[in-house]
Amino acid sequence: MARPRKTVTLKEVAREAGVSISTVSRALNDQPFVRDEVRDRVLTASKALSYRPDVAARSMRTGTTGAVGLVVSDISNPLFAAIAKAADETLSPRGYALMIANSSNDASHEAELMRAFQQRRLDGLIIAAADEGAAGLAERIADFQAAVLLDRDVPEAQADSVLSDHRTGLTDALQHLVDLGHERIALITGTASQRGSRVRIQTYFDACRRLKVACEPALCRSEQMTVDDGYQSVSEVLDLPEPPTAIIAGNNQLFAGLFAAIRDRGLRIPEDLSIVACEETELTALHRPPLDVVRRDLAELGRAAAELLLERIDEPTRAPRQILLPTVFEARASSDRPPAELAA
Repeated sequence: MARPRKTVTLKEVAREAGVSISTVSRALNDQPFVRDEVRDRVLTASKALSYRPDVAARSMRTGTTGAVGLVVSDISNPLFAAIAKAADETLSPRGYALMIANSSNDASHEAELMRAFQQRRLDGLIIAAADEGAAGLAERIADFQAAVLLDRDVPEAQADSVLSDHRTGLTDALQHLVDLGHERIALITGTASQRGSRVRIQTYFDACRRLKVACEPALCRSEQMTVDDGYQSVSEVLDLPEPPTAIIAGNNQLFAGLFAAIRDRGLRIPEDLSIVACEETELTALHRPPLDVVRRDLAELGRAAAELLLERIDEPTRAPRQILLPTVFEARASSDRPPAELAA
């Protein structure tokens, strides 16, 4: 029978690091007036001894739970896995556990999850809302002493936010395709109830008008983010009397449907149809040819959200902050001149 694991105390960490117990407490809670060299010694000692904070004791002493929530719209989306991992790596050294919940893109279920987190008195919330316009969303966010919006825009909510600059990367992708000679470019993206898709749609029409290429509504499809939606949307734009010669997939969850529709028509990438993916996934790198991509640093998104949340916990009365992180277009091998120009 295995022996119970011995609980390591602050006193033992202090002895290992050669400092006082109060210094250990300040260092582990990232409080000021601790020299970097001392903080490093304390962190090294706590790791060597496998020290874990006594959450129950801290909760009774401070009125906090040592836990924060992350609500995402679709936990099967690998993007959220990368964001959650980075957020957890930022929160854990400060003694916070990350609790992840999946709304399944259902605003009513999301509301239930937020209420459950609030009832458990979590110290903060990071949320990628399913529908930014859902009734009562801003009020539910306000129930938390600290909250961060993850690439979402809820104007009524007095919360911090970490946003992606979708406009820059997508504009560069459209410019690249137009420079290759494409005049009919389709955008397949997610629902406009979420900021990322909404910004992509607005950017698409603005850039196409500026670049003087086709920007008719039939070339822009905003759907729910499923494989079937991707297949249906791509099929419809390819069945237009004047189909596009390039498609931008504005969401990684639509990729599988997009590729299935292209395969069923026997089209080749990029000889028959140029493709640009928004979001970097394993699929974009492993696909042959490698896909042109509008990418962003998902780990930085998670870290920034966690850091903003920690700031808000420490300074609950400060004004809301917004961080805008870049997107970058990278041309690889899935775009070329349109077929008519190749045949000329």
